[in-house]
Amino acid sequence: MKKALSVLCILALVLCITGAGVAETFDEEALYAAAKKEGEVNIYSYSSRVFKFGKTFEAKYPGVKVNGFDMDSPEIVTKVLAEQSAKNYVADVIFLKDPATVVNELYHKKLVYNYVPSDLVSLIPAMYREPLLVHHASVDALVYNDEKMSAFPIKSLWDLTTEAWKGRTILSDPQKMSEFVEVLATIVQHSDEMAADYKRVFGKEIVLSPGVENAGFEWILRLLNNDVIILGSTNSVSEAVGLSDQANPPVGLTAYSRLRDKEKNPNLKFDVITKVEPVMGVATEVVVAMVKGGAHPNAAKLLIHWMMGDAKGGEGYEPYFVLGNFAVRTDVPPPKGSMSLSELKLWKADADYVWNEGQKVLDFWVTHLK
Repeated sequence: MKKALSVLCILALVLCITGAGVAETFDEEALYAAAKKEGEVNIYSYSSRVFKFGKTFEAKYPGVKVNGFDMDSPEIVTKVLAEQSAKNYVADVIFLKDPATVVNELYHKKLVYNYVPSDLVSLIPAMYREPLLVHHASVDALVYNDEKMSAFPIKSLWDLTTEAWKGRTILSDPQKMSEFVEVLATIVQHSDEMAADYKRVFGKEIVLSPGVENAGFEWILRLLNNDVIILGSTNSVSEAVGLSDQANPPVGLTAYSRLRDKEKNPNLKFDVITKVEPVMGVATEVVVAMVKGGAHPNAAKLLIHWMMGDAKGGEGYEPYFVLGNFAVRTDVPPPKGSMSLSELKLWKADADYVWNEGQKVLDFWVTHLK
C-alpha cells in the first residue's frame, strides 16, 4: 500500500510539472533557472507602467528580458484573438481591463488561462483569484476643483441632471474606454437604488421617459440631455476639472488614480468627491493571465508573481501603489492618504452583467447622444 501511495505521489508530481519542468508549487529559485533558459517574456499591457515594473523585474532577475507592449485593452483582446487564430503565439502574458470581455472572448475559449502563484493564494480572496487573477481594483469616481470649491459640490448622482449642472459635467467616452461601459452598466444594474435615491432627493417617485425601462437608463438619458461634456481619456477629464478657470468649474467622472497626476503637476487642483448617494463610484478590475502557446511560460509565471508585489506594495506592484488603486492582497495596506475599498461606498462591476448587458447600455448611450 505504501509503495502504491508513493507511485501515486510521483505521478501527481509529474502531472503538475510544466513543459519546462518546473513544479506548480512556487519555487522562486527553480522558476528563475527555467526562466533564464527562456531568456525573455512578452507582455501586452493596458498600462505604460509595464516599462517601470519591467525594468525592476530585469534588475531582480538578470538574464530575463521583459518585452512590454503598451496598448488599449480592446486592442489586446483583438491582437490575441488574431495571433491564436494564426497560431502565431507572441504574447505570454496579458494585463488589461474589461474582465467581462477577457473572460468571454479569451478565457472561456481556452485561449488564456489563469495563474495564481501558490504562495499568494492565502493572501488573495477567492473573488479575486477566479476565474482570472485580479491584479488590482480601480475606482471611477467624480472629481471636483477643490481650490475653487470649499466643499463637495454635489450630494447625489441625480444632482448632475439638474439645471445647476447643465454643461458642467464631464465624462470619459465609453465608446473609446471600455471601463466606462462597465461604469454605466453597473449604474443600470443598480436601478432600484437609483430610483430610491431619486425619491429621496426630489421627494417623489421617478417618472421614466417614453421607452426608458428603468432609473439607471433614465439617469444616463437625463445626463446626456443636460449637455454633458465627453472627453477621450481620464487624464483629459481630470485636467479639465483641475485646471479650470471658470468661476463655477465642472465636475468630472474619471479614474480615482488620476490623483497621482497632482504630484507631477502642482497646478492641478482637484480631489475625489467621496460622499455621494447612492454611491460615490464604481470599482472595476484589472486582470492578468497567461496566454495559450506562449513560448516563455516560466518567465511569465515569474513576472506575474513579481507584478503582485510584496506586503509593502513594493516590487512589481510599486507603480500601482498609488491613490485610487486598490491591492487585492489582504496584507497590503492602502497607500498613504487613501481609504480602503471597504471604507468607500462603491458598486462593484459585475463581469457577467457587463458582458450580457453592456452593449445594450452602450447602444442606448450612442442613440441618445446629441
